[in-house]
Amino acid sequence: MQKCPLCDKKIRADAKFCSECGWDLTDHELTPLQIARIQEEIQDARFRAMQMHVAMMPFLTLALVCLLVAGFALFEVIPATWDFMLYIGFAFLFIEIACGFCRERYKKKQDRLKMMLRDRQSSQ
Repeated sequence: MQKCPLCDKKIRADAKFCSECGWDLTDHELTPLQIARIQEEIQDARFRAMQMHVAMMPFLTLALVCLLVAGFALFEVIPATWDFMLYIGFAFLFIEIACGFCRERYKKKQDRLKMMLRDRQSSQ
């Protein structure tokens, strides 16, 4: 099994085209249409990484607020159920961590596509 350089899906080792995105897997020079498609994928990956970065901040803020409320409720400073707020805080924290993993995945895709574009263009 190998991975498609464009969409990163698993494909058979003897495949000539990606079954997911239709990318030509044979080793040849890139056409202007393929270069444009790679650049479009790079822009999409950059946009999605920025979306994940923006999405992380509210979840981190909510997680910290919930954990602080849980801490104050544990010491009976404020009337609240501390274990419920603790669970909600951890849920927001895990969502924030998942957004971080997605952001890193899109950054790696962007870097991989840039390297592929650079390597293929320098060999031409």
